[in-house]
Amino acid sequence: MINLAHAKRLDLLARIRGFEFIVPDVVVELEVIRETQTRSLQEALTNGWMRQTSVDGDERMTYAELRKFMGRGEAACLAIAKNRGWLLACDDSRRVPSYVRKHLGEGRIVNTPGLLLLAIRLGALSLDEADSIKAILERNRFKMNFKSFRDVVSKSIERA
Repeated sequence: MINLAHAKRLDLLARIRGFEFIVPDVVVELEVIRETQTRSLQEALTNGWMRQTSVDGDERMTYAELRKFMGRGEAACLAIAKNRGWLLACDDSRRVPSYVRKHLGEGRIVNTPGLLLLAIRLGALSLDEADSIKAILERNRFKMNFKSFRDVVSKSIERA
């Protein structure tokens, strides 16, 4: 979410059919602190591109356990995804992916490049737009390990 906010492209969430994007209260209230990100998030919530939810019931126990080794936002997102059987959108490359594989199963996490690739495949984003977003994110220190989305798309076509 933060990466799409940096690129001012949270609107893409509404164009990725078949998914609903949910953000926990703790992220909205405590984690999103930059004014531009706050504005982008509020726009996404107001326009229905994302929906806000709370950590409830059994999720609170999962959240408390996860907080021992990860931040509030990651812990809230993981607790909700685990207890509700949802996918997790996250770019944390340290502890989160191994936890997701262990507790949610393979293929239950998607990162920013994966969301952008999905948007391309659904016709919601052009390759040029995706590469433009990639450039913006790289200026904000989010690196992707490929030169262009054209390379990623052509490799996936070759494998098919």
